[in-house]
Amino acid sequence: MGVSKLAVPVALVVILVVAGAYVFLGGNSTPPPSSTVSGPPTVAVRSAVNQLVQDVNDRNVDGVATFYNQNSLAIWSGSTGGLSGRYSGAANIKLIYATTVGKTTKMNATVSNYAEKQFSPTHFNTTYVIGMLANSTVAGILTATISVSQEWNWGGGGWQISRENWAYNYFDSTTIDLNKPGGDPTTFPQWGVMRAGGNPDLVSEKSFEWHAGPYVAATVYAFLLGIVFFFAVRTRSVYRARVRQGQEGPRLT
Repeated sequence: MGVSKLAVPVALVVILVVAGAYVFLGGNSTPPPSSTVSGPPTVAVRSAVNQLVQDVNDRNVDGVATFYNQNSLAIWSGSTGGLSGRYSGAANIKLIYATTVGKTTKMNATVSNYAEKQFSPTHFNTTYVIGMLANSTVAGILTATISVSQEWNWGGGGWQISRENWAYNYFDSTTIDLNKPGGDPTTFPQWGVMRAGGNPDLVSEKSFEWHAGPYVAATVYAFLLGIVFFFAVRTRSVYRARVRQGQEGPRLT
Protein backbone atom coordinates (compact mmCIF):
# COMPACT_ATOMS: atom_id res chain seq x y z
CA MET A 1 0.00 0.00 0.00
CA GLY A 2 2.84 2.34 0.86
CA VAL A 3 4.46 1.75 -2.54
CA SER A 4 1.19 2.22 -4.45
CA LYS A 5 0.43 5.45 -2.63
CA LEU A 6 3.87 6.84 -3.39
CA ALA A 7 3.88 5.84 -7.05
CA VAL A 8 1.69 8.76 -8.16
CA PRO A 9 3.64 11.59 -6.43
CA VAL A 10 6.97 10.11 -7.54
CA ALA A 11 5.78 9.91 -11.15
CA LEU A 12 4.54 13.51 -10.95
CA VAL A 13 7.90 14.69 -9.64
CA VAL A 14 9.75 12.93 -12.46
CA ILE A 15 7.40 14.37 -15.08
CA LEU A 16 7.71 17.90 -13.68
CA VAL A 17 11.52 17.72 -13.57
CA VAL A 18 11.75 16.40 -17.14
CA ALA A 19 9.26 19.01 -18.38
CA GLY A 20 11.16 21.79 -16.61
CA ALA A 21 14.46 20.62 -18.08
CA TYR A 22 12.90 20.41 -21.53
CA VAL A 23 11.58 23.98 -21.32
CA PHE A 24 14.86 25.29 -19.91
CA LEU A 25 17.09 23.55 -22.45
CA GLY A 26 14.70 24.22 -25.31
CA GLY A 27 14.64 27.90 -24.45
CA ASN A 28 18.43 28.07 -24.32
CA SER A 29 18.82 26.30 -27.66
CA THR A 30 16.33 28.47 -29.55
CA PRO A 31 18.08 30.06 -32.57
CA PRO A 32 18.27 33.83 -32.69
CA PRO A 33 15.24 35.49 -34.28
CA SER A 34 15.35 36.27 -37.96
CA SER A 35 16.64 39.71 -38.68
CA THR A 36 14.26 42.50 -39.60
CA VAL A 37 15.10 45.73 -41.32
CA SER A 38 15.94 48.44 -38.81
CA GLY A 39 17.13 51.43 -40.78
CA PRO A 40 19.83 51.83 -43.40
CA PRO A 41 23.10 49.91 -43.12
CA THR A 42 25.79 51.55 -41.04
CA VAL A 43 28.61 49.37 -42.41
CA ALA A 44 29.42 48.12 -45.89
CA VAL A 45 28.60 44.54 -46.79
CA ARG A 46 32.25 44.06 -47.75
CA SER A 47 33.14 44.72 -44.11
CA ALA A 48 30.84 41.88 -43.07
CA VAL A 49 32.49 39.56 -45.60
CA ASN A 50 35.92 40.53 -44.31
CA GLN A 51 34.84 39.86 -40.73
CA LEU A 52 33.38 36.49 -41.67
CA VAL A 53 36.65 35.43 -43.31
CA GLN A 54 38.60 36.79 -40.34
CA ASP A 55 36.50 34.68 -37.97
CA VAL A 56 37.25 31.64 -40.13
CA ASN A 57 40.97 32.42 -39.94
CA ASP A 58 40.69 32.88 -36.18
CA ARG A 59 38.83 29.56 -35.99
CA ASN A 60 36.10 31.47 -34.16
CA VAL A 61 33.06 29.27 -34.78
CA ASP A 62 30.82 31.34 -32.51
CA GLY A 63 31.78 34.48 -34.41
CA VAL A 64 30.99 32.85 -37.75
CA ALA A 65 27.60 31.67 -36.46
CA THR A 66 26.47 35.24 -35.70
CA PHE A 67 26.12 35.89 -39.44
CA TYR A 68 23.30 33.32 -39.69
CA ASN A 69 19.78 32.98 -38.29
CA GLN A 70 17.10 30.28 -38.19
CA ASN A 71 16.07 31.05 -41.78
CA SER A 72 19.58 30.83 -43.24
CA LEU A 73 20.48 28.14 -45.74
CA ALA A 74 24.03 27.00 -46.54
CA ILE A 75 24.74 24.63 -49.43
CA TRP A 76 28.11 22.88 -49.72
CA SER A 77 28.82 21.11 -52.98
CA GLY A 78 31.68 19.78 -55.07
CA SER A 79 34.81 18.18 -53.64
CA THR A 80 33.98 18.71 -49.98
CA GLY A 81 35.60 15.60 -48.54
CA GLY A 82 32.21 14.10 -47.75
CA LEU A 83 30.46 17.18 -46.37
CA SER A 84 28.20 18.01 -49.31
CA GLY A 85 24.69 18.89 -48.23
CA ARG A 86 22.09 21.51 -47.39
CA TYR A 87 22.32 22.96 -43.89
CA SER A 88 19.34 24.94 -42.61
CA GLY A 89 19.34 27.23 -39.61
CA ALA A 90 22.09 28.79 -37.53
CA ALA A 91 22.48 25.72 -35.29
CA ASN A 92 23.14 23.29 -38.14
CA ILE A 93 25.37 25.74 -39.99
CA LYS A 94 27.37 26.26 -36.80
CA LEU A 95 27.74 22.48 -36.58
CA ILE A 96 29.29 22.24 -40.04
CA TYR A 97 31.79 24.97 -39.17
CA ALA A 98 32.57 23.31 -35.82
CA THR A 99 33.24 20.03 -37.64
CA THR A 100 35.66 21.63 -40.08
CA VAL A 101 37.05 25.00 -39.00
CA GLY A 102 36.76 24.04 -35.34
CA LYS A 103 39.05 21.04 -35.86
CA THR A 104 41.93 23.04 -37.29
CA THR A 105 44.98 24.24 -35.41
CA LYS A 106 45.96 26.75 -38.08
CA MET A 107 43.90 28.38 -40.80
CA ASN A 108 44.77 30.68 -43.68
CA ALA A 109 41.83 31.67 -45.88
CA THR A 110 42.29 34.39 -48.50
CA VAL A 111 39.70 36.15 -50.68
CA SER A 112 40.08 36.89 -54.39
CA ASN A 113 37.81 37.92 -57.28
CA TYR A 114 35.41 39.72 -54.96
CA ALA A 115 32.29 41.20 -56.54
CA GLU A 116 28.95 42.40 -55.24
CA LYS A 117 25.56 43.22 -56.70
CA GLN A 118 23.15 45.57 -54.96
CA PHE A 119 19.42 44.88 -55.16
CA SER A 120 18.54 47.50 -52.55
CA PRO A 121 20.40 49.35 -49.79
CA THR A 122 19.67 46.41 -47.46
CA HIS A 123 19.98 43.53 -49.92
CA PHE A 124 23.24 42.46 -51.60
CA ASN A 125 24.65 39.46 -53.36
CA THR A 126 28.39 38.81 -53.07
CA THR A 127 30.65 36.40 -54.93
CA TYR A 128 34.31 35.60 -54.30
CA VAL A 129 36.84 32.80 -54.22
CA ILE A 130 38.40 31.49 -51.02
CA GLY A 131 41.83 29.89 -51.13
CA MET A 132 42.27 27.78 -48.00
CA LEU A 133 45.33 26.22 -46.40
CA ALA A 134 44.89 24.70 -42.95
CA ASN A 135 46.27 22.18 -40.48
CA SER A 136 43.73 19.79 -38.97
CA THR A 137 44.24 17.66 -35.88
CA VAL A 138 42.74 14.65 -37.64
CA ALA A 139 42.92 15.35 -41.38
CA GLY A 140 46.46 16.67 -41.66
CA ILE A 141 47.18 19.50 -44.08
CA LEU A 142 44.08 20.70 -45.90
CA THR A 143 44.02 22.67 -49.13
CA ALA A 144 40.89 23.88 -50.88
CA THR A 145 39.61 26.36 -53.46
CA ILE A 146 36.01 27.43 -52.93
CA SER A 147 33.70 29.57 -55.05
CA VAL A 148 31.39 31.40 -52.67
CA SER A 149 28.06 33.08 -53.43
CA GLN A 150 26.13 34.76 -50.60
CA GLU A 151 22.88 36.66 -50.26
CA TRP A 152 23.16 39.29 -47.54
CA ASN A 153 20.35 41.19 -45.81
CA TRP A 154 20.66 44.05 -43.39
CA GLY A 155 18.56 43.77 -40.25
CA GLY A 156 18.73 43.75 -36.49
CA GLY A 157 21.71 46.09 -36.61
CA GLY A 158 23.94 43.93 -38.77
CA TRP A 159 24.42 42.01 -42.00
CA GLN A 160 23.22 38.42 -42.06
CA ILE A 161 23.38 35.68 -44.68
CA SER A 162 20.03 34.35 -45.84
CA ARG A 163 21.48 31.93 -48.39
CA GLU A 164 24.96 30.89 -49.46
CA ASN A 165 26.66 28.39 -51.74
CA TRP A 166 30.13 27.03 -51.11
CA ALA A 167 31.20 25.21 -54.26
CA TYR A 168 34.44 23.35 -53.57
CA ASN A 169 36.38 23.37 -56.82
CA TYR A 170 39.30 21.59 -55.15
CA PHE A 171 39.75 19.78 -51.84
CA ASP A 172 42.63 17.67 -50.59
CA SER A 173 44.14 16.52 -47.30
CA THR A 174 47.25 14.56 -46.42
CA THR A 175 45.10 12.03 -44.54
CA ILE A 176 43.23 11.22 -47.73
CA ASP A 177 46.46 11.07 -49.71
CA LEU A 178 48.08 8.68 -47.27
CA ASN A 179 44.86 6.66 -46.85
CA LYS A 180 45.59 6.28 -43.16
CA PRO A 181 43.39 3.72 -41.42
CA GLY A 182 41.03 5.30 -38.94
CA GLY A 183 41.12 8.70 -40.60
CA ASP A 184 37.64 8.48 -42.08
CA PRO A 185 35.46 8.11 -38.98
CA THR A 186 37.03 11.01 -37.06
CA THR A 187 36.18 14.49 -38.21
CA PHE A 188 34.75 13.61 -41.61
CA PRO A 189 33.09 10.17 -41.25
CA GLN A 190 31.39 10.66 -44.62
CA TRP A 191 34.63 10.06 -46.57
CA GLY A 192 34.19 6.29 -46.43
CA VAL A 193 30.55 6.54 -47.49
CA MET A 194 31.45 8.86 -50.34
CA ARG A 195 34.02 6.37 -51.62
CA ALA A 196 31.28 3.73 -51.55
CA GLY A 197 29.12 5.89 -53.82
CA GLY A 198 26.91 7.47 -51.14
CA ASN A 199 26.14 11.11 -50.52
CA PRO A 200 25.58 11.36 -46.77
CA ASP A 201 24.40 14.44 -44.91
CA LEU A 202 26.39 15.35 -41.81
CA VAL A 203 23.50 17.10 -40.14
CA SER A 204 21.15 14.13 -40.36
CA GLU A 205 23.88 11.92 -38.92
CA LYS A 206 24.76 14.17 -36.01
CA SER A 207 21.47 15.89 -35.23
CA PHE A 208 20.22 13.22 -32.79
CA GLU A 209 23.34 13.29 -30.60
CA TRP A 210 23.57 17.06 -30.93
CA HIS A 211 19.98 17.84 -29.94
CA ALA A 212 18.80 14.85 -27.90
CA GLY A 213 21.82 14.51 -25.62
CA PRO A 214 20.83 17.26 -23.12
CA TYR A 215 17.28 15.92 -22.84
CA VAL A 216 18.47 12.35 -22.27
CA ALA A 217 20.77 13.64 -19.52
CA ALA A 218 17.88 15.58 -17.96
CA THR A 219 15.72 12.44 -17.98
CA VAL A 220 18.45 10.43 -16.25
CA TYR A 221 18.86 13.07 -13.54
CA ALA A 222 15.09 13.24 -13.09
CA PHE A 223 14.93 9.46 -12.73
CA LEU A 224 17.68 9.45 -10.09
CA LEU A 225 16.01 12.30 -8.24
CA GLY A 226 12.73 10.37 -8.33
CA ILE A 227 14.40 7.32 -6.77
CA VAL A 228 15.89 9.43 -3.96
CA PHE A 229 12.54 11.10 -3.37
CA PHE A 230 10.76 7.72 -3.36
CA PHE A 231 13.03 6.16 -0.74
CA ALA A 232 12.96 9.29 1.41
CA VAL A 233 9.16 9.33 1.49
CA ARG A 234 8.99 5.57 1.87
CA THR A 235 11.34 5.60 4.85
CA ARG A 236 9.36 8.38 6.47
CA SER A 237 6.08 6.49 5.95
CA VAL A 238 7.47 3.29 7.48
CA TYR A 239 8.80 5.23 10.44
CA ARG A 240 5.42 6.89 11.04
CA ALA A 241 3.66 3.53 10.80
CA ARG A 242 5.94 2.07 13.44
CA VAL A 243 5.43 5.05 15.70
CA ARG A 244 1.68 4.60 15.44
CA GLN A 245 2.10 0.93 16.32
CA GLY A 246 4.25 1.85 19.32
CA GLN A 247 7.34 0.13 17.93
CA GLU A 248 9.51 3.24 17.78
CA GLY A 249 9.54 6.79 18.91
CA PRO A 250 9.34 8.44 22.29
CA ARG A 251 7.38 6.72 25.04
CA LEU A 252 5.54 8.52 27.81
CA THR A 253 6.35 7.48 31.35
